[in-house]
Amino acid sequence: MTPTKPITPNKTAKGDGTAPYKRAADGMWCMSVDLPRRDDGKRRRKVVVAKTEGAVKLKMKEVQRQLLRDGDVVTANQTLESWLNIWFRDIALKKVRPKTAATYRTMLNQYIIPSIGKVRLDKLTPDHVRKLERFITEPQGERKGLSSTTANQAHRILAVALKYAEREGRVTKNVAVLTDAPPKAVNDLKVLSGADGVKVLLHAAQGQRLGSRWAAALLTGARQGEVIGLEIDRVTDRLDLSWQLQRLSWEHGCKPTGKFTTNRKAIYECGKSRGTDCPTRKVTHPANWEHRYLTGGYWLSRPKSSAGWRIIPLVSPMHEILERRLEIAAGEPNPFGLVWTADPKIHAGRADNVLPLDGMPIDPAQDSRAWHDILAEAGVGDVRLHDARHTSASLLGKANVPEADIMKILGHNSYAVTRGYQNIDYEQMSRAMSALSGQLQLDA
Repeated sequence: MTPTKPITPNKTAKGDGTAPYKRAADGMWCMSVDLPRRDDGKRRRKVVVAKTEGAVKLKMKEVQRQLLRDGDVVTANQTLESWLNIWFRDIALKKVRPKTAATYRTMLNQYIIPSIGKVRLDKLTPDHVRKLERFITEPQGERKGLSSTTANQAHRILAVALKYAEREGRVTKNVAVLTDAPPKAVNDLKVLSGADGVKVLLHAAQGQRLGSRWAAALLTGARQGEVIGLEIDRVTDRLDLSWQLQRLSWEHGCKPTGKFTTNRKAIYECGKSRGTDCPTRKVTHPANWEHRYLTGGYWLSRPKSSAGWRIIPLVSPMHEILERRLEIAAGEPNPFGLVWTADPKIHAGRADNVLPLDGMPIDPAQDSRAWHDILAEAGVGDVRLHDARHTSASLLGKANVPEADIMKILGHNSYAVTRGYQNIDYEQMSRAMSALSGQLQLDA
């Protein structure tokens, strides 16, 4: 019997699938459809097989429906990397805030994909999950092993991604939840003492333009973004800490061409390598993310939780310090109405060519560097800027302020502060802040 020759598939519109053809080897009917290309630009295709022409057409219709709904379909050789990119682009970016998304992107690109990304999705095992942990915590060439806290974070993100893969039927089980997450490392917390906090305040008061910014960190327990994002119209006899400044990275608003540079970076339609230079640049975010755009990469956004969204009393000496700062700010360029704005910029790295003040927001990274500089100048130990909150808590505790009031002032989740600010005992909180001021014994 002469074997049946395969029918050459007809070219059709992308996503429509080829015309049915009979396979010479076994007489089965086949159809195929193009899928989104791999990250390395290589072509992907889904082939369906059935005994009859009618059956293969029905199978292809189901594949096309899934492709239209999800943007991709499971293939026998789909890798973890392929799925992670789909999950991040189509699911994660629509659910988490931009800062969280940036953390996800780092964990995927630096740890998860390089260590186990080439493994087929349906072949993942707990051993692969443990390999990810070893990749992060054990030395790799010249790179030192990282903290198990980083491994814990990567494990958590992988578990979330595989949860969606399991939900969509791409895997039969989530292997990440079958393994214990790496323990978080115990941090050696360094706290600025109350006495050192006073030294920093006194040093900051000696003619520094932004000295009051450090007073706000130590006298209110406010977070970095809350202080440098504080607007003038939110300062009365209270501080309204309902917004925070963030610097976010822009993404390309145009589509990738499917081509890649020599170092495997995608080439986009706009021809620009950086998202910030794309004419249609964007920041992908969930629909419920409340934010206001300022300029460049600077945004004001609401705190993550209601505990962080709070109003605290403004008492001496912070009240007098802020009054002086607002008087100075009134005579400076201030297009965004911020209490503190960036110091003058130095043009082309020349210390003798200082540009005029422009009222731009303070860059968070530069703000952190300035904090470490002032600690060194004041002759105190080096601690993180965020740890200034612990100094505030320490001073409040020494002043015999009730723990409940400390939690409210610092915005801890243990005593959530909701939008119902009227439920807060402002008189009691004001006494707490006054006790802190007395403990510092500053000359207002």
